Amino acid sequence: MSIKDKTKGLATALRLDSHHAIERFGVIFAVIIVSFGLLLGGATTSSLANQQADLDTTTLYTKAFTTSKTQLGGDVTGIFVSPDKTRAMVLMHFKSTSLMSSNAEKYRAFLTGSNKELTPEPLKGDVSAQIVVFGSTGYMATVLESPSPFPQQILNLTMRANSELVYQPSEKRKVREDLAGQASFTEFDQWRLYFNPGASGATVTESLAGKTLDAGAVYSELVVKPEEDALRVTLDNQLAEMQTDQARIVEYQSDARRVNVDGVTLELPETPTQIAGDVVDGSPAIGDTASTLELKPVWVSPRGWNFSWRDGRASSGYLDEIIGDGQSYVTYLADKQAQAKGDESGSLRTATLDWTLSNGRLLKDFTSADKAMQPLMEIRNDLSQAWEDYYTHKVEYQTKTLAQLIDLEVELRTVRTSTSINTADDVLFTY
Repeated sequence: MSIKDKTKGLATALRLDSHHAIERFGVIFAVIIVSFGLLLGGATTSSLANQQADLDTTTLYTKAFTTSKTQLGGDVTGIFVSPDKTRAMVLMHFKSTSLMSSNAEKYRAFLTGSNKELTPEPLKGDVSAQIVVFGSTGYMATVLESPSPFPQQILNLTMRANSELVYQPSEKRKVREDLAGQASFTEFDQWRLYFNPGASGATVTESLAGKTLDAGAVYSELVVKPEEDALRVTLDNQLAEMQTDQARIVEYQSDARRVNVDGVTLELPETPTQIAGDVVDGSPAIGDTASTLELKPVWVSPRGWNFSWRDGRASSGYLDEIIGDGQSYVTYLADKQAQAKGDESGSLRTATLDWTLSNGRLLKDFTSADKAMQPLMEIRNDLSQAWEDYYTHKVEYQTKTLAQLIDLEVELRTVRTSTSINTADDVLFTY
């Protein structure tokens, strides 16, 4: 049998000849359908798995908001949960703090569930709530509580302000397109947030633990501490910068004693009072070794501060250590402010200093045309600039950064005494 005959016989046996074309088409079509089904099933399974993974990890779906009638803008600072995940908090911050009510009783919350498409669905489980307004800081929170840990579900929270502190003409009131059909957003000043407190991305917060909510502890942990930590990094950087400035000053002072022009040396003027005698002790941070830098100033700006900030925290207080017993911190700060306004010793003017030479002449009697005197002029210029740089950094350290630490403590003290909490039975409506 020839190869051609063998090939033809094999084709007939496998039904690949012309007499079985319809059967062959059916088999091929069936294979395609099954393959497509397997691919579609795999893609669907993968998509569902990805959606579930996203739901498991994504906590916040609305990062910013605008109230529907007064157009007040704000941000969602984060979603926080207690260690047992039965208490969750949405922390919000208004950009215009003076235009929102600081009375928590002026707000009400509406809560339901939602799917990934942000379409309402039934709420899983029982939820109660309280609304917290942290004084006049612009921060407010909705705290939700559940008998058991919050499940995986996107929550649809609508906040309503029953007090409008800013007037907006009707033609300027623009409700978001997706909310335009909902009459309550036109009738009331409202905003809507989507979040999932059951997601793994929620920040576990110790201050949310306990039977009752400690608003001061919450504000201290979530608002004050991050800001204070950033300030402490800035303080360390400023101290390292001032230590470098002082090293430059020592170097240029040494140059003044060493360099001479035809036997004539530069006599240094008295170091300006604002920086004389200062020492920056310690070493900057290296790797895991913490910074030990500390400024020991002789002169302190009347507008500034000088205290051991490494040993304290805003939560425990700096002012009590500074003021001492028996004096109101409010009175102390007012007196300090009044003293600073009347002070005129804060400026450093190196240009008015007299720089003399060892031969009794004044350096200012020479000009840039006197090339021989250039080395001494450069020392004067370098030392003057180093003094001014150190003074600038010192004043910024004392009057800005240390003052911001004090401001944080004052803010926290105010929050502890002026926080408003709405725990009324009708504070939350669930549906």
